[in-house]
Amino acid sequence: MKKALTCLVIVIWSFSGALAQPEPPKPYKLADYNFVVGTQMIGGKYKFTKDSYLEEQAKHIRGMGSNILKVSLGKSYHTSYPDMRQNPRLNSTVDILKTEKEFQKIFDMDFKYIFMWVHTLTGVKWQKPMSPQDKLTIYREMYDFTEYLLTQYSGTGKVFLIGNWEGDWLLHGQGHRNDDPGDEKIQAMKEWFQIRQAAVDEAKKKVEYSDVEVYYYVEVNLAKKGMEGERCITESILADVNPDLVSYSSYEAIKKHPNYDSLKNTVSRLMDYMESKLQPKENIPFERRVFIGEYGYQTNKKNTDEDQCQQTRDIMQLALELNLPFALHWEFYNNEYSEKGESKGMSMISEEGDIKPVYHLHKDYYRIMNDYLFAYKKENGEYPSNSEFREKALATLSSLQIDQSDQ
Repeated sequence: MKKALTCLVIVIWSFSGALAQPEPPKPYKLADYNFVVGTQMIGGKYKFTKDSYLEEQAKHIRGMGSNILKVSLGKSYHTSYPDMRQNPRLNSTVDILKTEKEFQKIFDMDFKYIFMWVHTLTGVKWQKPMSPQDKLTIYREMYDFTEYLLTQYSGTGKVFLIGNWEGDWLLHGQGHRNDDPGDEKIQAMKEWFQIRQAAVDEAKKKVEYSDVEVYYYVEVNLAKKGMEGERCITESILADVNPDLVSYSSYEAIKKHPNYDSLKNTVSRLMDYMESKLQPKENIPFERRVFIGEYGYQTNKKNTDEDQCQQTRDIMQLALELNLPFALHWEFYNNEYSEKGESKGMSMISEEGDIKPVYHLHKDYYRIMNDYLFAYKKENGEYPSNSEFREKALATLSSLQIDQSDQ
């Protein structure tokens, strides 16, 4: 009998009784490789142990077998992770890492890729033309932050990726997708992005470091507007910034598709469009510079945990087929709720402690691929090429599909 996806098995298991305090698996040694698919821990609404919101989720994600982490690192860190206290003495992003031990703990764990939402703690507003002093303040904050990461984690092999939350909402106003942002705000955002990218580049030139990398990315979420000739980040800003990478918060692209081919075609066209705005850039270790920074599916009466798992598997598959460097699932613990306070179920472990099918999809994928990587290296003396890895990863995902005939 073919192996049926844990999506089915775990749905049945979860009905047998929720786990009051799900314990993270003991982490095993991970290959020094990019597994492509990951998740994120933006904020915290619930937890099950005495560990902090940050540490508990990080332990679970690492125990699951992921070497990818994504966190929010901004002035509202104390509300994003509610067991942390606001420190009014912090006036720069780097101050958070220097003073907040909970962030230090998870950054010191053996995650290879650490993504961060980073805006500013300086009080400078980019939304209107900045003064020369404001520009210098923004530059200095990003330079100092990059310098700290490069020196503090030199020799660790870590890769830090610094970017913004859904940029088109910052540009248009959240929910105002049909508005034109106007010349002044477009120019202001363009300068904000340019200053931050320049600060990262300059720090990497001047700081002494080894075996650690920092990259800057711009996240967009209304790319469809640009393809239709309307003004948005992709159409009006991206080419003049030429960031290291572009993240796509992809909800506009992944909903309401009749089949996988339709989904893949839509995402592929949008990724190609975003990438067309970039000029060649040296020393970027990925074959493509666009990735899915956020995707996810709700669970409700019409969309079961099993449906969510299959939809997630589809995104993982297309990310591998399209050779995207990353695809980050939203998210590990749910933080999306309706106006009535009902959970939208966008999690790997629910509020009740149920370990969901999508968790086991990732866990099985990581373990199989990790074993493959170590076996390949043992036999060949090196890890597989990117194309070889993706071929194996796609075969692995295919083997984890639900086979209706086996049910």
